[in-house]
Amino acid sequence: MFGNEKGLTLVELLVVCVIIAIAFMGLAGLFPVGTRNISESKLRTIATDLAQEKMEVLLNAQSSDSDLSEGTHADPGNPIKSSFNRYWSVVDGSPVTGMKRIEVWVTYPHGTTTREVRLVSHRRG
Repeated sequence: MFGNEKGLTLVELLVVCVIIAIAFMGLAGLFPVGTRNISESKLRTIATDLAQEKMEVLLNAQSSDSDLSEGTHADPGNPIKSSFNRYWSVVDGSPVTGMKRIEVWVTYPHGTTTREVRLVSHRRG
């Protein structure tokens, strides 16, 4: 008599609901991780853009520009966009005489630590 009935019993339905609820709870735990990674990617992208912007200015500047004097320089606009700090260093004669090694880095806060993005390039005189 019961063997011919089609459909789900209440117990079977409850078991399926519990399995689905457990699966969704596992997926819900991934959302904070994803949000954190998106936030970090956004900050890293902004820092990279700021570093690239300054590198392009330095590579296209006149050789007599004070920003290309040997030593470490801090951007006078620091902090940029409220939490980014940009610096660059210039080394004369690197890697060979008549060349300058230019390194630009941008620091930014990430939680309780500070992260940075660095770019390095070379130019004549």
